[in-house]
Amino acid sequence: MLYIKFEIQDSSKFEDFKKLYDHMVKVRQPGFKFDDEGPNFDWDTMPEEEVDAALAELNKFLDEQVEPEKYRCKELLPGYVNVFLDSYLQSESENLESFGSQDVLSIFNYLEYGFEVDMDNLKRINNYSGIVEFSTGTYPFGGLERFIMTLAAYNLKPIKCFDGFNECEVNWISPFEYDTIILPKKKRFSIITNIFNLK
Repeated sequence: MLYIKFEIQDSSKFEDFKKLYDHMVKVRQPGFKFDDEGPNFDWDTMPEEEVDAALAELNKFLDEQVEPEKYRCKELLPGYVNVFLDSYLQSESENLESFGSQDVLSIFNYLEYGFEVDMDNLKRINNYSGIVEFSTGTYPFGGLERFIMTLAAYNLKPIKCFDGFNECEVNWISPFEYDTIILPKKKRFSIITNIFNLK
């Protein structure tokens, strides 16, 4: 099982991330379809004072219907996440060259479709740390870079991970740059034991 262990630097932002995590779980369910049909009103029985509000909601939906993923992105990613990811995409990070389009919507699309994993578990270990576990039957599965930066955008700073090949420690150099250090096998066994003991 793949995982990323992270520090929780702001509890309210952990709660915000849970909404995105739940969405990522939902879109990976077999047969999942987005509800892009829009609002459904009974115009014949609607009181006259509610018609203007209903028309405004319908117009908003129709305007955003052109690209429903933009609407989902706006609904699921708080403003501070957009600011962080936009700054990351404008940074000089060496990892940016490894993926194509460079806007926040492309990261959101990756979270929905390009990150080819099953989201298995998100849990808070204590007040200061948590872990997200996921699995995949494919390789490559989209890589961890954009998911790590998404966690960082929520002030959930990744500190350890298992990428399918190596157990690594994540050392942050700047808000948008980090190094991964492969842990020796003995230390890896200790970390795996600790993770299973937390369940």
